[in-house]
Amino acid sequence: MTSKEFQFYLKADFHKYEGKYVAIVDEKVVASGDTVTAVWEEARKKTGKEPYIAKIPTEDTLILVLRCKK
Repeated sequence: MTSKEFQFYLKADFHKYEGKYVAIVDEKVVASGDTVTAVWEEARKKTGKEPYIAKIPTEDTLILVLRCKK
């Protein structure tokens, strides 16, 4: 089962965040920036919750997805 934040990440338009880290809480971007630490801290301070953190790829980024069996 995947989190609602991950489902939001898969569907949302993050074009304006290309190359940045984003923090997602309750299906909303609550913080963004250049370093994962700063984004995580800002999100925790704003929401008091554990954020889902993602780095938004740029147009020229190649993304490989690997599926691992348990």
